[in-house]
Amino acid sequence: MIAFMTGTVFEIRLNRIILLVNGIGYEVIVAPDIASESKVGGELSLHTSLVVREDSWSLYGFLSQSAKSLFEELQSVTGIGPKVASALLAVYGPDALRNIIASQDNEALERVPGIGKKVASRILLELKEKFGASYKSKSALSGPWRTQVIGALTGLGYSQKEAESSLDKVLESFGRTPTSEDTPEMLKLALAQSRQKR
Repeated sequence: MIAFMTGTVFEIRLNRIILLVNGIGYEVIVAPDIASESKVGGELSLHTSLVVREDSWSLYGFLSQSAKSLFEELQSVTGIGPKVASALLAVYGPDALRNIIASQDNEALERVPGIGKKVASRILLELKEKFGASYKSKSALSGPWRTQVIGALTGLGYSQKEAESSLDKVLESFGRTPTSEDTPEMLKLALAQSRQKR
């Protein structure tokens, strides 16, 4: 099992990177934001998950152990394969996705291409016990407003990671749990935070 690798970026495609490790080029499937933020010739470290099928061996790469673990947990859901699990993590970061599951936000999952109402319901049903209790406190900082703010920021060209980081920074000083009515203000503050980082 290839669980972690560090190497030189040899080639970049939309959602794949060829990572050169000790003279061997490994094709790793990654989220588009990882590919876009990587540079040919640069060093990259990835937590990896090897998916073995009868007709293929595919290596998926993630920037954190948390994302890799969730990728593997998602595949425990009936009918969820690596492509759907990867798509979910490409749209939402691991923390945001766990919060969505904890708060049973069906609509947020349905926004991911290829996820219909039935599949979204199945994910929430089969994983709610796993994330419901441990993410109860965090889910207070999740909800439709969070999804809307993250969606607006990524729509403006910020990566999922940048959007989540900026919003989390705003939440630290917001002083209370936001509601849907706070969405415009949260977006304004998160946008200002994002601009400061660039």
